[in-house]
Formats: sequence, structure tokens, C-alpha cells
Amino acid sequence: MAITLRQTEPDFESRFSAFLATKREVSADVDAAVRDIIAAVRRDGDAAVMDFTRRFDRTDLTSTGLAVSAADVDAAVAAV
Repeated sequence: MAITLRQTEPDFESRFSAFLATKREVSADVDAAVRDIIAAVRRDGDAAVMDFTRRFDRTDLTSTGLAVSAADVDAAVAAV
């Protein structure tokens, strides 16, 4: 599950230290999971992206879809 840390919050240092101390997956496990995700997205396209977003981010894109507004695209291009 994703966590949000803000440097401006009073408990930032303790929460950041706790985050750094948490167990991480073994690199081989992460590599295998990433390979599987990439293969699924190549095979199933947007459906796979929406499924992984639901599973990992707990966000259902079924109602909103994967559309990106022209303003967001322009802002991203300007940021590069």
C-alpha cells in the first residue's frame, strides 16, 4: 500500500525512519513481478493497466477510464 510522507509534517522523521526499516522484497521477486506485469500489459493492454491499478492503487478506473486531458498533456510536454 502506498504511503504519503510530507517533510513539513511534525512526525516526518519518525515515519520516514519507520518506512526505511520496513522489510523489502528480494530483488529477484520484484524483478519477476515486474516482468509478469509488463507481459500482462503487452498482452492485455488497457484492461491489464486498469486491473493492476485496481489491485495495487485501489482505484477503479472503470468509471473514469484512462483518458488524459489535452491540458494535462500540454503541461507534461512543457515540463520536459
